[in-house]
Amino acid sequence: MAKEIRIYDPFEEMRRLRREMDEMFESMFLRPKREDWIVRSPLSDLVDKGDSFELTVELPGMNKEDIHIEADKNSISVSAERKKAEEEKKKNYYYCERSYTGYRRAFGLPEEIDPETVDAEFKNGVLTVVMKKVKPKGAKKEVKIKG
Repeated sequence: MAKEIRIYDPFEEMRRLRREMDEMFESMFLRPKREDWIVRSPLSDLVDKGDSFELTVELPGMNKEDIHIEADKNSISVSAERKKAEEEKKKNYYYCERSYTGYRRAFGLPEEIDPETVDAEFKNGVLTVVMKKVKPKGAKKEVKIKG
């Protein structure tokens, strides 16, 4: 059996050490890799209920105070924003962490609604908005002829 001869390469040893240190720091701080970062809009459904529309938006982790709704006769928009900051100071120790979560989406409506009658409820992380449709005025109108 022939014995394999290896030549020592200090640069390869440095590259190996660097890879091992990078892996160690990544596992220590549990930093996600870029391919693990997924940005997803909250799930939402807009359903035609006949005399109204019902919009359902999942906003987990939000509070009622974080949510803002604007309605006009042809559309409705929902936005939510939450800012969080934690800070702890002790002797020879300082910890500070900030996070931000935001969402905004506008929904065009196929029929006009009455913005004054829009009703919203937020329960268990799910926002439900009910929008009553504007009832069409009489389809027929008698036209008087002048002259």
